[in-house]
Amino acid sequence: MRYSRKEITKAGNIILTSKSEKEINDALNKINIWRTNHLEPLKVMKRRLVRLLNKNSIIPILISQRLKRLRSIEAKLELNPQMGLGGMQDVGGYRAVLKDVKDLNKLKILLENTNHYHRFEKSNDYVNSPKPSGYRSIHYIYKYNSKIIEYDQVKVELQIRTKLQHNWATAVETAGIITKTSLKSSQGPDEWLNFFKIVSSLFAIKEKLPVLEEHKEQSMEDLMIECYNLCEKLNVVDTLKVLRVTTDHLEKQKFPGDYYLIYIDTETKGVSINMFDKRDYELATKRYLEIEKQIDNNKSAVVLVSALSFKDLKKAYPSYFLDTSEFLSALEKINLNCISLNLI
Repeated sequence: MRYSRKEITKAGNIILTSKSEKEINDALNKINIWRTNHLEPLKVMKRRLVRLLNKNSIIPILISQRLKRLRSIEAKLELNPQMGLGGMQDVGGYRAVLKDVKDLNKLKILLENTNHYHRFEKSNDYVNSPKPSGYRSIHYIYKYNSKIIEYDQVKVELQIRTKLQHNWATAVETAGIITKTSLKSSQGPDEWLNFFKIVSSLFAIKEKLPVLEEHKEQSMEDLMIECYNLCEKLNVVDTLKVLRVTTDHLEKQKFPGDYYLIYIDTETKGVSINMFDKRDYELATKRYLEIEKQIDNNKSAVVLVSALSFKDLKKAYPSYFLDTSEFLSALEKINLNCISLNLI
């Protein structure tokens, strides 16, 4: 079934404003069908990306795809009410994480000089012009062409970023769970927001990229001192270490599914995963919506994703396992350098 942009925008407005349970449930079911229509385009576009990488000898750290969470959709609509759900471009998203800036730039050039059967809409380079929050990634929006009416003209978003940029974004999402705020949307305690801005600029210096505008007059040493002091004040390292979900028992199992529905209980630090074959994608998205309706977003999270293995799953979505170990490793190096240089 296909819905018009106007119908989906109306459904989005209903879930934000209506007090009728029946109206909201009808709107949610409509939104879920529309969201499900993004899965096939995502699968095809991801395969094209893999072929492009292989052809040009670029080895990615990971490639993944996901359907945007209902809570994330609602939060984005609340921040941008004039956009309307029908205009949202990242409901279906896929991502490539590259080893370093060299591979990132190589892929960027390839993407911008390759003819696509699916129409390229626009791109945003948040690597060289980062968001005020410190977020860095390059986004490409494509409009999918298909003879199947449900898939035709569906928009999907590709994100490409380096491993270091991915580690930063993961830490922001995980810290947002702690503070129960959307830090990645620049909402939350000022000290946490400032901390991640500073780290973003320090990571940028390491990758020889532009620092945030507000840090242009500061030296690397100044930023290192601020980073160290905020780490101590916010107890960043211990706080993020404590939250990690244990998944040893899951890593010993084989996960041959095409789609994974990950449910995280942030209070008990428990994780459960339901696997679905590609033929059962409608069942997967139906179950996804059922859980989204039931959960308390302050205590749990659920997401439907696709990855080649459980190992890749954890790499692609470490925030859903509350795993910030790679970010913390980079952060501890900054703090140790701060001490060794006698800056504090």
